[in-house]
Amino acid sequence: MNNSISTSSVLTASLLFSSLAMANQPWSQDRQWLFGDWNGERTQLEQQGYKFTAALMNQSADGLDGGYKDNNGFETTSQLTLGANFDLEKIADWQDTTAAVMITKREGKSLTNENIKDPRASQLGNVQEVYGRGEIWRLTQAWVKKGFNDNQLQLKVGRMGMSDDFNASQCEFQNLLLCGGQLGKSISSIWYNWPVSVWGVNLKYQFAPEWTLGVGVYEVNPDNIKTASNSDGFNLDMNNVEGATIPVELIWKPKLALFNALPGEYKIGALYSTADASDVGVAGKTHDGKHSVWFNAQQQLTQQGADAKRGLYVSFNAVINDKDTTAVSSTQQLSFWYKGPFDSRPNDSVGFGLANYVVNDRVTDRQIATNNSRGYVDYDAFAADYVPVQDDELNVELNYSYQWSPAVLLRPNLQYVYQPAGVKAVKDAWVAGLTMRINF
Repeated sequence: MNNSISTSSVLTASLLFSSLAMANQPWSQDRQWLFGDWNGERTQLEQQGYKFTAALMNQSADGLDGGYKDNNGFETTSQLTLGANFDLEKIADWQDTTAAVMITKREGKSLTNENIKDPRASQLGNVQEVYGRGEIWRLTQAWVKKGFNDNQLQLKVGRMGMSDDFNASQCEFQNLLLCGGQLGKSISSIWYNWPVSVWGVNLKYQFAPEWTLGVGVYEVNPDNIKTASNSDGFNLDMNNVEGATIPVELIWKPKLALFNALPGEYKIGALYSTADASDVGVAGKTHDGKHSVWFNAQQQLTQQGADAKRGLYVSFNAVINDKDTTAVSSTQQLSFWYKGPFDSRPNDSVGFGLANYVVNDRVTDRQIATNNSRGYVDYDAFAADYVPVQDDELNVELNYSYQWSPAVLLRPNLQYVYQPAGVKAVKDAWVAGLTMRINF
């Protein structure tokens, strides 16, 4: 068993056993936090404007068949999150003002990197979305948000992830591309998802009851994604800023008669980065920027009885990237989940999703040309200087989310990866996964 597995197991076990000593009935199905309400102190603090969070997410993946090594490997990865939100209107009488601080720590290994993909190929998907950006402590959030005109206009400033406010999407899955914002999966050099934070500012204007327009400016700074030490996770300087990423997004939240007036959310957005970007097809060529566009849609399709939260939901996400500078030219995601499938389990859900990476054909052509220049015509599984030729990768997941209580979630899942890392010669992979989330 590797060190990451044992560390996660010890941490989880110690926290669980500690909770038994600290509180009565820690496994109650209506328990909000595993450590309880601190004899009422937690609720009282929230009423005064102080909300504290602590959570552990662990994701395990077992290779059932296929992949580059085809040896049924097992890996686990985890993330610890510690945070606080402050209602500054209650605390300091600053009207419509909130603030947040969040620190995260990730550890473990990825089954995709260790067993599923050809190690010579660049990564596309991942069967464990909580993996990545280094096994270090990170300052993930440190921002202040101020509302004006009854919060019709909101200004947010500080350290934040870009998908906190733009290209945001639901996360009901363990697979990376089926979880959360899509841009960080294909343009990760300029767009930073959780747990990375950057200096940024954004403005959201609700100009009609159903319509909101947002614009932001975020630094492009490679120092923010360094992983050599914990100090890299708390980098606050702007010494090596290379430019700015500027997203614009229009959000529509209707209740359409077509869907029985159930809530929906539709977003269309675009970004431009001013940082220099290398051409993916021509060595040594650079461009003075890059761009992407996206469309996100989430719609509740049905409602189960009188419970507004139970029913069938659908989500569709699509990203189109600049073909001159981006290896992944586009991504598409379609997912469904049903909340409250059984009357006895109103908080559980069943999920099914498909997600696809489309590799830029200019990248594929360059890989083929490189291999031809080295004398390779067919796939070579062993040559160190062979460059795996990449095409599309498809990810599929079926899961069941067992919500024992608001404090404890278990999500067993089955995943299928078609053409891992887009390499046709690598066997398609089947993976059994398990996500565990505990709110302390």
